[in-house]
Amino acid sequence: MASRPVGNRARGARGGGAGGEGVDKVIAKLKKSVDEGSFYEAHQMIHSVCQRLVTQEKSSDAIALLHSGAVELLNAKQIGSGSDLGLRMLDIFETNGIVVDTDSRAKILEIFQAFQERQNTYCEDFVRRACKWAATSGDNSNGDELLHHAMGSRYFKEKEYYSAEHHFVLGNLDSAKALGRMAYQWSQEGYFEDAGYFAARGILALLAQKKLQKAHVAYTTFLSELASNQPGDVDSVIPFNPTTGANDTLTMTKHPLSNYLGLLLLIVQRDGRDEFLKLLNEYKAEVYGFDTYLAQLSERIASVYFGLGPKKQENPMAALMKGLFAN
Repeated sequence: MASRPVGNRARGARGGGAGGEGVDKVIAKLKKSVDEGSFYEAHQMIHSVCQRLVTQEKSSDAIALLHSGAVELLNAKQIGSGSDLGLRMLDIFETNGIVVDTDSRAKILEIFQAFQERQNTYCEDFVRRACKWAATSGDNSNGDELLHHAMGSRYFKEKEYYSAEHHFVLGNLDSAKALGRMAYQWSQEGYFEDAGYFAARGILALLAQKKLQKAHVAYTTFLSELASNQPGDVDSVIPFNPTTGANDTLTMTKHPLSNYLGLLLLIVQRDGRDEFLKLLNEYKAEVYGFDTYLAQLSERIASVYFGLGPKKQENPMAALMKGLFAN
């Protein structure tokens, strides 16, 4: 998405004065300090020069300097200092109205990739702030899909499945394909015998957001991986005829939650309210018996597609008063 013109940004051309020094010279000094192990001095120098640049309304220079400093320090395993500079860069993104575009996205991802360990509070804070900024600076309230896809792909590569799932669900169509592949890989880790569970987590989340196409892509990708790698787990392909009279087929497997997903996707497309109620009753043990997260997502799907909200429990006092006045 193209960025909108911002006054401070326009005045921040690279190479402008930074206390008499160009930004490139400061970056060269930064690299020299890092190479010499003078990490504290490098960190303080960046902050000091950055503050002068912001005061001089040279936000682009400040962003370039903070980006370079964060990457250099993170590559040197100075996680706290590198993260601090990355967060300062995001502060300037927010205060100067920088929007999501190729350049701002690339800067965020380069800092993200420089974290050599992503499962720590420093990286988690940076990712959280970056995604929050993207959600308020672009057209998508869930954040930038390309940013989510890149982050999810890195987490997937490192087998950080929960984090990858979160970002893939908020990503693009390629993310949906990756989600399907990841679900199969995750299912082979030996955590739970029903391989469909690992697909259900992400696919139900997509359906709950009314992202039917992405849910279908994730499911078919997962099913393809399962059939290719474990053909013995595929039982049969059967006809499926919902009340609308439409004809379709369903691939049945040895994994109940995989079958639940296949049926659910067809029912949602056919607006089969009665079939949904029967399906949920048929797979009640699988949906409600292992992970309440699946139950919550299924109830959300019941609401957004079929208008079936959770049953409200009557107030005990209201029930008592109703009984008294009925006599």
